[in-house]
Amino acid sequence: MKAFLTYVLGPLLVILSLSALGSLAFGWVWGIVILTVFMTAVVARDSWQLLTLKRWLERHHTETGYQLGGTWNQVFSRLYRLEKHADQTQHKLREALERFQLAGATLPSGVVIIDTSDRIIWCNPSAETHLGIRLKQDRGQSLTYLVRRTDFAAFLQAPSADGLFVLNRVRGSDLSLSLQLVPYSTGERMLVSHDITQIERDERIRRDFVANVSHELRTPLTVIGGFIETMMDGDPLDPATQTRVLTTMHAQALRMQHLVEELLTLSRLESQHSPAPDIPVRMTPLMQQLLQMGRHLSNGQHDIDATCTTADDILGSEPELLSAFGNLVTNAVRYTPPGGKIRLLWHGDRNEGVFSVQDSGIGIAAEHLPRLTERFYRVDRARSRETGGTGLGLAIVKQVAMHHDAKLEISSELGKGSTFSFRLPIARIATNLSETPTE
Repeated sequence: MKAFLTYVLGPLLVILSLSALGSLAFGWVWGIVILTVFMTAVVARDSWQLLTLKRWLERHHTETGYQLGGTWNQVFSRLYRLEKHADQTQHKLREALERFQLAGATLPSGVVIIDTSDRIIWCNPSAETHLGIRLKQDRGQSLTYLVRRTDFAAFLQAPSADGLFVLNRVRGSDLSLSLQLVPYSTGERMLVSHDITQIERDERIRRDFVANVSHELRTPLTVIGGFIETMMDGDPLDPATQTRVLTTMHAQALRMQHLVEELLTLSRLESQHSPAPDIPVRMTPLMQQLLQMGRHLSNGQHDIDATCTTADDILGSEPELLSAFGNLVTNAVRYTPPGGKIRLLWHGDRNEGVFSVQDSGIGIAAEHLPRLTERFYRVDRARSRETGGTGLGLAIVKQVAMHHDAKLEISSELGKGSTFSFRLPIARIATNLSETPTE
């Protein structure tokens, strides 16, 4: 209001003063002339500015077609429409921002908007999970204060040419993040995080797999190669030594053959993407076959029995189930001291069917249980090699379970034995009315 009064009254006072001075000096006629000239100039100035405003409003397409009323009415009408258009635009921008934030909230990748001082402006829930921040409490906080890693701070200060960085062991866990820093707007940057924990874990498993296969094959090959060189370069061996050497070479060759066969089996199982077929597998003869296998491996050193509490059969692949169940029985015999007891059990209810192998063996410490199904993972490498294990048996069991929509459960206690349970869903169970439970 003050500016408006200054704009109106200022020129008016100047014009009246000049008109009064003209009247005193030259008479009242000249005073009126001076007043008329200056007032005409002021009106011309305001009319020109009004016309300029009208043309500016016309260029912004606030309205099309002819408008009734004078220039002032047209200007006010256009100003009203311009204000309404601005409100609509602001509403659309607000909706677009809300949609962007909603889309950002559903992204699996983390998104953090930071300023040039690395202070947090906005982030989505995935970024909160990845970096351990809370937007409500941490807005305006420095990101380097919340993620206290010197390598991370150095990356924010001087990102690489491609703007990529891998942050391992975030917040003391095994979480691995791939970070990318990109320009966002003036004075703002966007930090995008991707969870690559599983990718890093798979890469580590791949490296371990190659190293373990190389190691497992190198040992028997070294033994066989050494004996061959000895037989080629040295004097003829006496019959007893030759028999011992050939027996050892044969055992090492069988070990390599067994390893290759299990590798091929595991590779075939992992390459299958469709579920196992719905072919009935009779459990009574399968349990008898597993019992005979266990007793043959035990050679009378263990007390082994098998029980079927239900006549239900399994819908699946018999070769795969025999391989998986056979691996569980073999492991029980290998890791149960002589004189121990091993029990094979098949039972079911309305929800699932369960094949379990229970032994009174050496048991497994709790920290090893989550990794038992990894390829080549061994609790005791020396003992595994002594018993002829390849470290692939439980990996095969896990793949067969996945192929049959089942799950493998392991419970164990050091010095008290272990129980391995192969749990199948009810959809994989078929009732066999021609047989009765046997023991």
